[in-house]
Amino acid sequence: MTITLVVCGILFGLGAVLAAIRLVRGPTQIDRAVALDVMLAIVVGVIVLLAAVSGSGITLVIAVVVSLLGFIGSAGLAKLLPRYRQ
Repeated sequence: MTITLVVCGILFGLGAVLAAIRLVRGPTQIDRAVALDVMLAIVVGVIVLLAAVSGSGITLVIAVVVSLLGFIGSAGLAKLLPRYRQ
C-alpha cells in the first residue's frame, strides 16, 4: 500500500504542477477556469487518498463538500465567461 500511496502522490503532484502551468500561461480565461477545475479535482483526490490512509469516514464528507463547492463555483464562472472566443 505504501508504494501505491507514493505513486498516487507523485501523480497528483505532477498533475498539480501541469495545471498550475496552464493556470499561469493559459491564453484565455476559459483555459484558466479549466485549470482551476483540474486543480480542484486533484485536491479532492488527495482528500480521498488521505481518507483511505486514515480510514476516517468524515474525510469523505469533506471531499464531497469541497467537490460540491467546486461545482457551484464552476457553474457560476461558466455563467460569467464569454461563450465565444474573439
